[in-house]
Amino acid sequence: MGISPFQAQIAADIHSVFLNPLEFAGKHKIDGKEMDVLVDDNELLDRDISKGGVHQDGTYHARRLIYVACVDFGPRPALGRMLNLDGKDFRIEDCSEENGIFAIELKAVRT
Repeated sequence: MGISPFQAQIAADIHSVFLNPLEFAGKHKIDGKEMDVLVDDNELLDRDISKGGVHQDGTYHARRLIYVACVDFGPRPALGRMLNLDGKDFRIEDCSEENGIFAIELKAVRT
Protein backbone atom coordinates (compact mmCIF):
# COMPACT_ATOMS: atom_id res chain seq x y z
CA MET A 1 0.00 0.00 0.00
CA GLY A 2 1.54 3.31 -1.10
CA ILE A 3 1.13 6.81 0.13
CA SER A 4 -1.91 8.87 -0.77
CA PRO A 5 -1.70 11.80 -3.22
CA PHE A 6 -2.24 14.13 -0.25
CA GLN A 7 0.69 12.61 1.65
CA ALA A 8 2.84 12.87 -1.47
CA GLN A 9 1.96 16.56 -1.78
CA ILE A 10 2.85 17.21 1.87
CA ALA A 11 6.22 15.52 1.35
CA ALA A 12 6.84 17.66 -1.74
CA ASP A 13 5.92 20.81 0.21
CA ILE A 14 8.37 20.27 3.08
CA HIS A 15 11.21 22.19 1.43
CA SER A 16 9.27 24.30 -1.06
CA VAL A 17 6.71 25.64 1.45
CA PHE A 18 7.21 24.74 5.11
CA LEU A 19 11.02 25.01 5.26
CA ASN A 20 11.51 27.45 2.40
CA PRO A 21 14.59 29.61 3.09
CA LEU A 22 13.01 32.45 1.08
CA GLU A 23 10.12 32.55 3.57
CA PHE A 24 10.63 31.68 7.25
CA ALA A 25 13.36 29.04 7.37
CA GLY A 26 17.06 29.73 7.18
CA LYS A 27 20.32 27.88 6.75
CA HIS A 28 21.65 26.62 10.08
CA LYS A 29 24.30 24.11 11.10
CA ILE A 30 23.13 21.17 13.16
CA ASP A 31 25.98 19.00 14.42
CA GLY A 32 28.16 20.49 11.67
CA LYS A 33 25.71 19.76 8.84
CA GLU A 34 24.02 22.70 7.10
CA MET A 35 20.28 22.37 6.52
CA ASP A 36 17.08 24.41 6.25
CA VAL A 37 15.71 25.05 9.74
CA LEU A 38 12.79 27.05 11.03
CA VAL A 39 13.46 28.50 14.50
CA ASP A 40 10.21 29.29 16.32
CA ASP A 41 10.81 30.66 19.80
CA ASN A 42 7.29 32.16 19.92
CA GLU A 43 5.80 28.66 19.91
CA LEU A 44 7.80 27.97 23.08
CA LEU A 45 5.79 30.69 24.84
CA ASP A 46 2.53 29.05 23.76
CA ARG A 47 3.77 25.66 24.96
CA ASP A 48 4.77 27.16 28.30
CA ILE A 49 1.34 28.71 28.77
CA SER A 50 -0.37 25.41 28.00
CA LYS A 51 1.80 23.73 30.66
CA GLY A 52 0.90 26.36 33.27
CA GLY A 53 4.08 28.44 32.99
CA VAL A 54 7.78 27.79 33.36
CA HIS A 55 9.47 26.78 36.60
CA GLN A 56 12.15 29.33 37.50
CA ASP A 57 15.09 28.02 39.51
CA GLY A 58 17.42 31.01 39.27
CA THR A 59 19.40 29.83 36.26
CA TYR A 60 19.18 31.22 32.75
CA HIS A 61 18.05 28.68 30.21
CA ALA A 62 18.66 29.35 26.55
CA ARG A 63 15.85 27.61 24.70
CA ARG A 64 15.06 27.03 21.05
CA LEU A 65 12.35 25.23 19.16
CA ILE A 66 13.44 24.15 15.71
CA TYR A 67 11.66 22.47 12.84
CA VAL A 68 13.74 20.42 10.42
CA ALA A 69 12.98 17.89 7.69
CA CYS A 70 13.41 14.33 8.91
CA VAL A 71 15.12 13.42 5.64
CA ASP A 72 17.76 16.13 6.25
CA PHE A 73 18.23 15.47 9.97
CA GLY A 74 18.35 11.69 9.95
CA PRO A 75 17.00 9.30 12.59
CA ARG A 76 14.81 10.66 15.35
CA PRO A 77 17.11 12.01 18.08
CA ALA A 78 17.03 10.61 21.59
CA LEU A 79 15.79 12.85 24.40
CA GLY A 80 18.68 14.12 26.50
CA ARG A 81 21.15 13.89 23.62
CA MET A 82 23.38 16.89 23.02
CA LEU A 83 22.89 18.80 19.77
CA ASN A 84 25.05 21.59 18.41
CA LEU A 85 23.07 24.38 16.73
CA ASP A 86 25.19 27.02 15.01
CA GLY A 87 28.15 26.40 17.32
CA LYS A 88 26.16 26.31 20.57
CA ASP A 89 25.45 23.15 22.54
CA PHE A 90 21.91 22.31 23.62
CA ARG A 91 20.23 19.30 25.21
CA ILE A 92 17.21 17.84 23.41
CA GLU A 93 14.23 18.23 25.76
CA ASP A 94 11.48 17.04 23.42
CA CYS A 95 11.08 15.79 19.87
CA SER A 96 7.97 15.06 17.88
CA GLU A 97 7.50 14.15 14.23
CA GLU A 98 4.62 15.00 11.97
CA ASN A 99 4.43 14.47 8.24
CA GLY A 100 8.19 14.35 7.72
CA ILE A 101 9.19 17.27 9.95
CA PHE A 102 10.78 17.04 13.39
CA ALA A 103 9.86 19.64 16.02
CA ILE A 104 12.83 19.62 18.40
CA GLU A 105 12.83 21.55 21.66
CA LEU A 106 16.31 22.46 22.86
CA LYS A 107 17.57 23.79 26.18
CA ALA A 108 20.94 24.86 27.58
CA VAL A 109 21.94 26.41 30.88
CA ARG A 110 23.91 29.58 30.19
CA THR A 111 26.24 31.31 32.62
